[in-house]
Amino acid sequence: IKSSNQNNFTSFTRFISEQIINGEANYDDNYLTVNDFTFKRNDGSVFNLLDCATGIKSFSILQLLIKNGAINDKTLLIIDEPESNLHPQWIVEYARLIVLLNKEIGMKFLLASHNPDMVSAIRYISEKQEILENVNFYLSEKANDSFMYDYTYLGTEIDPIFESFNIALDRI
Repeated sequence: IKSSNQNNFTSFTRFISEQIINGEANYDDNYLTVNDFTFKRNDGSVFNLLDCATGIKSFSILQLLIKNGAINDKTLLIIDEPESNLHPQWIVEYARLIVLLNKEIGMKFLLASHNPDMVSAIRYISEKQEILENVNFYLSEKANDSFMYDYTYLGTEIDPIFESFNIALDRI
């Protein structure tokens, strides 16, 4: 996605519609409407967005935020495990979208993830898009036997994150 500032939002919504979910999310705030959120597939079929797959919902939410002008360079979107229930290919596309929204619009993200594909995709797509300096990784580790966590700043290094993911393999 490369576009002028005026066309960024249109480019992003078109990218999501045409390249990822093959359709468009819509919101009708008319209080008389039962189905406020809908998803219209490119073949014309319309569904209640709540009845759609998680991936469609995930991309649709971003699409609606973009389309309705609810985001800008001052936006901080906090997402816990954005990769949950996404197909591995869509994990990469979601990461690409996050990186491009940061690059093209200046939108900021705080992500929590336990998925090596998401972590790798954010890291390497950011590097490819030449915005790696905008990315910071942290490793969270449980502090003692409490419900508190310590966070270690890693910069752009992700190897310690993968080492922490390997704990599950060690337990097997």
